[in-house]
Formats: sequence, structure tokens, C-alpha cells
Amino acid sequence: MMTPLLTRRIAELELDAAVLRHRLLHIPLALQEDCGLRACHRIIGREALTLFRAVRQETRDDDECDRALCRIEAAYQLVHDAIEALAVLALADPPTRH
Repeated sequence: MMTPLLTRRIAELELDAAVLRHRLLHIPLALQEDCGLRACHRIIGREALTLFRAVRQETRDDDECDRALCRIEAAYQLVHDAIEALAVLALADPPTRH
């Protein structure tokens, strides 16, 4: 059985990822470095890796382990998708004036 601490850390990662995703998609690109969003992304990435390892070590029930790993992956994917959306916007051709 997964420990309450590990369960709480996964829930915190999910919340942090959702908040970061929101900030990435709603703060103008020029201001994102000033807001420390890049550092937040690195922190979430490190925490996700740490949680993956902890879940694999501490959880003996395969189903519970799989569910926890899916939650961690989904949280990280939220952030990844937001960054990908920003990259698409940043690399898109600027609108032309007629």
C-alpha cells in the first residue's frame, strides 16, 4: 500500500502542474522568464522523476503502482503539452499586414 505521504506528494505534483500549465498559457512569453516559469518546469520534472522512483520502490501492489505512475505521467504531460503549444505559437509565421 502506498504511504499517505507519497499519495500527498503526487496530489501536490498534480496541482503544481495544473498551476504551471495555466501560467504558461496565460502569461505573455516575454514575461515568463521574469516569473521563473522555466525553473518551475525543472522542479516539476525533478519531482516527477523522484516520485516515479519512490512509487516503484514503496508500492508492492501492481495496480496501485500503475495508477500512481499514470497520475504522475499525466501531471507532467499537462506541462509538456502547454510548452509544446507555446512552441507552436512561437514558431508560427507572424501575421502579415495587407
